[in-house]
Amino acid sequence: MKTKLMECPVCNSQLRVSEYSCDSCKTRIKGSFECDGEFSGFEKEILDFIKVFIYAEGSIKQVEKLMNCSYPKVKNLLKKAKAALDIEDEENDVSAEVIEKLSKGEISTEEALNKLSKGR
Repeated sequence: MKTKLMECPVCNSQLRVSEYSCDSCKTRIKGSFECDGEFSGFEKEILDFIKVFIYAEGSIKQVEKLMNCSYPKVKNLLKKAKAALDIEDEENDVSAEVIEKLSKGEISTEEALNKLSKGR
């Protein structure tokens, strides 16, 4: 059996299912149904990140190279992917957020060190 198409191969619009059929009893159900695969509601950026992350076998350094982006960007995408998958941290890890603010110049090195040492 082929994998389910989610987008039109011609114009890339979202496809709708128009018929379901049972191979066993030959029942056919016609209508207009949305394609609702497990990951169909995910943003493309998050799906692409998850694919790269798996390809890189979880190596953030490798993901940085493959996506040509910074450590804070990878950590942010990982956080978004976890949220999309409804995976919650037991603890709030603020280090990635602090490092991202530091890399953007939003906070000084001293402020970053203080926040990291306090864990907030």
